[in-house]
Amino acid sequence: MKKISTIIVMFLVTAAVVFAAGCAEEQESAENETPADAEQVSSVTPETPGITDETVTNGDTTQGDQTIETGQIITEAENGKSIRIKNGEIFILQLRENPSTGYSWELNVSEGLNILSDGYTQDQSPEGQVGVPGTHSWTIEAVSQGSQQVNGIYKRPWENMTGTEENFTLNVEVE
Repeated sequence: MKKISTIIVMFLVTAAVVFAAGCAEEQESAENETPADAEQVSSVTPETPGITDETVTNGDTTQGDQTIETGQIITEAENGKSIRIKNGEIFILQLRENPSTGYSWELNVSEGLNILSDGYTQDQSPEGQVGVPGTHSWTIEAVSQGSQQVNGIYKRPWENMTGTEENFTLNVEVE
């Protein structure tokens, strides 16, 4: 019995030492954590300079598409429009989303386009507020000449398609 008591005491002492050592370590700061003394900057939706009101025509038929200059930041405002870029050039697509509600953009690009990067930036949230929306950004490069397309559906990934989802389409002519 004395041997068992000694083993239990040794175990408890070892556990206490390990616990104390773990509590004494300095906690490493998270890589994305904003320091308390850092200046807070509110996010803004970028402007889209260079958008023309030129209507694209095909023969004698006027279409509702508009041509947008290359190197631009493309937003929801350009839904259904066309851009013309050179092979190897890039553009940035920025769409508003609120993943805290479960909704996010499912983006598909044709084979002549390549998504180089994508990321989400949440808007600054007022104190105590959760579920703040933000902007999802994709950097897309033209890798093949011809007519290309970007298609997006704003939905909850686990829900079936209903036909009422918000859609985004961008036609890309690569020269």
